[in-house]
Amino acid sequence: MNIVELKNVSKSFFSQNLYKHINLEINSGDKIAIVGNNGTGKSTLIKLVSGAETPDRGTVSKEEGAIISCFDQFGRVDLDSRVQDLLNSPFEKVMSIQAELDVVSTEFTGDMDNDEKTMEKYSKLSDEFESLGGYSYIHIQSEFIDTFGLNDKLNKKFRELSGGERQYIRLAITLFSNSDLIILDEPLSFFDKKKTAWLTSYIKNSSKAFLVISHNVDFIRSFATRIFDIDNNRVEIYDYDYPTYLREKKIRVAEDKRKNKETEEIIEETQEAIEKKLKLLERCNNKYAHAVILRRMRKELERLQRERIKFSPEYKYSYIEAPEEIMITEKKEFEGPIVVLKNVMKEYPDKVLYKDANLVVDRDTKICIVGENGSGKSTLLRIIAGLDEPTSGEIFINEKATIAFIEQETVFENENIYIKDYLKDKTGLSEEFIEAAIDNLYNNELEFRDKRIFMLSGGEKKRLEIFTNTLMETDLLIIDEPSTYMDDYSRTAIANMLLDYPGAVILVSHDKVLMRKIGFVTYDIRDNRFRIKN
Repeated sequence: MNIVELKNVSKSFFSQNLYKHINLEINSGDKIAIVGNNGTGKSTLIKLVSGAETPDRGTVSKEEGAIISCFDQFGRVDLDSRVQDLLNSPFEKVMSIQAELDVVSTEFTGDMDNDEKTMEKYSKLSDEFESLGGYSYIHIQSEFIDTFGLNDKLNKKFRELSGGERQYIRLAITLFSNSDLIILDEPLSFFDKKKTAWLTSYIKNSSKAFLVISHNVDFIRSFATRIFDIDNNRVEIYDYDYPTYLREKKIRVAEDKRKNKETEEIIEETQEAIEKKLKLLERCNNKYAHAVILRRMRKELERLQRERIKFSPEYKYSYIEAPEEIMITEKKEFEGPIVVLKNVMKEYPDKVLYKDANLVVDRDTKICIVGENGSGKSTLLRIIAGLDEPTSGEIFINEKATIAFIEQETVFENENIYIKDYLKDKTGLSEEFIEAAIDNLYNNELEFRDKRIFMLSGGEKKRLEIFTNTLMETDLLIIDEPSTYMDDYSRTAIANMLLDYPGAVILVSHDKVLMRKIGFVTYDIRDNRFRIKN
């Protein structure tokens, strides 16, 4: 079944052209990965597919009766709902039919006429039950609960779960829905290897179609049989697995560059011909005829210039340090550590997160905290930032130190403000420096100088938030999952920012690539203990 088809679709985002003349279709059982750098329009494409946004030109057609479900990391869920009820919600139809089957099975009486009608009803219900996956749903649900560590959470309310556990519930509701197409936008937040392997297996073995955005190459490689590559204001379709896609893209790019070279030669010849024609026009008598020819030549030149393929820039990043002489105030001095935890314990009525946690945060401290979801990593960050209280133990926070806490979800008070104005308001740096910083932060793509914050992708916003805090008079940066939604360029940019930042840094991350890039001391929360990971 052809679930969704895009015909000649073009889409822009204010002054930015995302892509033009897209033609693609998504069919039953497709396993598709969308790849592309931050800001190229990956999330916009899935919104076009789902119907959440409309194209500027072209049409998006959906098969009548086809159901599309999207995983929303911040989707609204009733905070007072029980976890078990939420996990059962995708199976309500199946459970209802199962209950009907149980009732009908008691209606057999031994009377031939009655039993014949009862059997007919039972068979119809049984066929429907089987078509909805009724014989496997209990196994699938229990497997998910075991893999994602939810066995002791089933009677809890949604509001009592950690950030990662909430994501798992949202994911389960989407995956197990009775849908023809499942759309997943960066589903691997808070995932370890075991959870990633489970999701990979589920996608590969499912009869549903999947459209997935992820910057995790190993994950894409494991399931994708088609690739939608967003690059150079185009969406290129590759009906291959990921390794074959890489080879084919290399061939396609080489061919595009060859065509560009030919086009450039024709453009140069046309420009020379126009210059000659202009000189001839000055001397000839029949100026009208030559002017007509000149007009045609100029139109042809414009057409050739439009046909040139714009290649994505090579991504390079080098950290720009704020010049000392243009800071508003001098860096304040203070003695002693920034934060000290001594024998800190944190517990809830039904769970101990950790006990006897000890940590000294000096000006040059650079640490990364890891641990299973629900182990209390985000809670510990909030305790260090002074936003939460320990159950017992002592915590010292230096009153003269400035601490910045960057949470998982990037939120700006005013997203209508221009990037340069935001940086200037926050840092007080000169306009000249800020323009240079923006160019460096966004790979010398000059249009970013005139962009407002709401025009940025999730990864671009996170880059801006962390960069801004490294330029401010902060002594300690506390960052919860800095590389969510990040492409490799953004991840490298953030790694360099954190390495060059002169103050202390404490972060929580599941991103092993980022952790390898920064090489911070790693602390682990495991078995109710907080300690250096060996």
